[in-house]
Amino acid sequence: MEKIFVKIKKYATVSVIFLGTLATLTACGSGSKESEKAEHTSLSQSIKNKESLPSSSSQSSSSDTSSSSISQNEATNSPQILAGDYSSLNGTWQTADGSTKIILNNGNIIFSPEYERIISNPVAKDGIVIADALNDKRHMGFMFAAAHNSPLFPNSSNVDKTDSGKDRLIITTDEEGIEIFDTMPTAFFYKVSNDTTSPNS
Repeated sequence: MEKIFVKIKKYATVSVIFLGTLATLTACGSGSKESEKAEHTSLSQSIKNKESLPSSSSQSSSSDTSSSSISQNEATNSPQILAGDYSSLNGTWQTADGSTKIILNNGNIIFSPEYERIISNPVAKDGIVIADALNDKRHMGFMFAAAHNSPLFPNSSNVDKTDSGKDRLIITTDEEGIEIFDTMPTAFFYKVSNDTTSPNS
């Protein structure tokens, strides 16, 4: 009887150990599943974040394209001018300080009813449009830079001191080169209206 009791006790101990091990294994398995689930959730979130990046990039690219398109639209008058169509320049232009106004009307630069010059022979040079500004008495030069364009200076010490965010133009003497963008920024004209009827007297 005592031997039977010892065997039962031994069997019970083994069972308890087995059940304890099984419980531990189950808990580990469950913990592992929880860990896998958390990792899967984290991975899914990471993938979603990565997927959202191209969208954000795309929006940025779209914004860049939009800005680029605005710049290009503002600069569209350069090809027209080079083709001899000066209508995009039509209007009243004045210096930044408002001291001098001119009218441009289909290639005519009108300083006053008695004094005009005519734009001719436009060429693209050094990143801007350069042309002649002629009248019967004297040859002069004409330079036009579209908004967001600046001349390409041969000398690295020169900088564009004009308001490069706007279309601007200047009438020059034969001796003045593109350095005038640096040396005489206040002599440049900016368009203030589309009026072509009221030149300075």
